[in-house]
Amino acid sequence: MKSLSVFLVFVFLLAGCSSTPEPEERIPREAESQELPEHRKVYFLQHRVLPEWTFDTNGQFFADLYQGDLTKLKGVATEVVSPSYASAISSEVIAEKDAVLIVFPEPKMMANCFYVLIRKNGDSFSFYTYEKTMSFGDEDHVVGVIGSWSSDGTHANMGPRTYRASSDFIADVLYKDG
Repeated sequence: MKSLSVFLVFVFLLAGCSSTPEPEERIPREAESQELPEHRKVYFLQHRVLPEWTFDTNGQFFADLYQGDLTKLKGVATEVVSPSYASAISSEVIAEKDAVLIVFPEPKMMANCFYVLIRKNGDSFSFYTYEKTMSFGDEDHVVGVIGSWSSDGTHANMGPRTYRASSDFIADVLYKDG
């Protein structure tokens, strides 16, 4: 009888062990709050937020930029990226072409923009980017690639370029072909 009692105690202990939940695998708090790298935040701002505002605010975002009001732009850049990044953003109005150039801090990673150019075309808008791209050695003088976003969210690649100056980007996008 004693062996039956020992056996039952053993079975109960074993059953208790298998039904005891294991402690949750804890992720360190630092890992839970780990932020995206800055270049991803910059990409989100330049390639998601700004095209959306350009095409979905009934011209209000463009009107603010055209009047030199960067409050909304710098506010979201502060929130999404950082205050120091936001404070380095500037703009230039190109009145004769009904356009605004946004100048960003020097991009650190591919696909982040040197510039964004928004042009008003009657009731619609064109949205162009000049994005940092990779270089393939000393003989490759490519600096960036021109891209564009459309109101339906389509991104187009308009090819590599070798210039760095905003005036070259403006001329390339606004003054080429007339």
